[in-house]
Amino acid sequence: MGLADGGFRNANERHRYLHVYDEVRALTSQPDVVHDIRTEFGEVRVCQHGPAGGPPVVLIHGFYLTSAMWWEQIRGLTSGFTVYTLDMLGQPGASTQTKAMTKPAQCARSIDAVLQHLDLRDVHLVGHSYGGWLATHTAALVPSRLSTLTLLDPAHTVARLSPQFWRSLALLLTRPHSARAEHAAAWVTGHPPPGSSIAMLTRLFLAGFAAFGPPRRTAPLLFPPDRALRSVHVPVQVLLAGNTIHDPDRAVRRIQSVVPAWHHRLWSQASHSLPIEAADEVNACIRSFAIAHSGGA
Repeated sequence: MGLADGGFRNANERHRYLHVYDEVRALTSQPDVVHDIRTEFGEVRVCQHGPAGGPPVVLIHGFYLTSAMWWEQIRGLTSGFTVYTLDMLGQPGASTQTKAMTKPAQCARSIDAVLQHLDLRDVHLVGHSYGGWLATHTAALVPSRLSTLTLLDPAHTVARLSPQFWRSLALLLTRPHSARAEHAAAWVTGHPPPGSSIAMLTRLFLAGFAAFGPPRRTAPLLFPPDRALRSVHVPVQVLLAGNTIHDPDRAVRRIQSVVPAWHHRLWSQASHSLPIEAADEVNACIRSFAIAHSGGA
């Protein structure tokens, strides 16, 4: 296993994984354009929904969730915006990593390279979970193409991940075929009802750990110091879940103390699958924040 395999354990595992990936992607309307963009770290798959030239919303997915997670945002935002979803390098999905990214700055550069290739400016960057961590570093380090930043229950960004999350991750990485790993995956995604769309996403999340190697060739998920948050100068909103993988009250207190200009909102009963569970409200927040800070859409 290595970069030559795109991070998958072998070709058969990749094939099995992409079958599940395609099933979840079928929840989303077909993209208007599919871009495969070469960067210094590998080829990034980007799906574009809507004609080029609209106010751009760029969606960065959560850990091992892929661009397939965004069906509700694509449904709700493509009227008025052009929506782009990325499969991040260093993660399972349709992108292929060819060079290790060991620092957050390199991950940020890979995202910025995509925006440059697509010639996107005044971008409304949205990240869920791990994608929120990536989006925060992008806004802090290479912000020139960004207009706003929306963080959807960001992981290890405004509050530290809980001990239960780290235990769950250890199970998923070491025993992905076990019943305990299935339970851990369901806990992360809010114990969705069997047969639901979120349950399909949970299956994809779990399949990633079975098929893809440990994420050793991407930057470790280190908790950003206060100065990193303060270095973000674009408008930021943080949308938080109450029943999730970190302490939301600590997240609110840190925002209020460290970056009081950041907007925040808490859904006390929502799980980490907030973008799907409260899709209409989340989409309304993304839309209204973008309009307030760009005058578009």
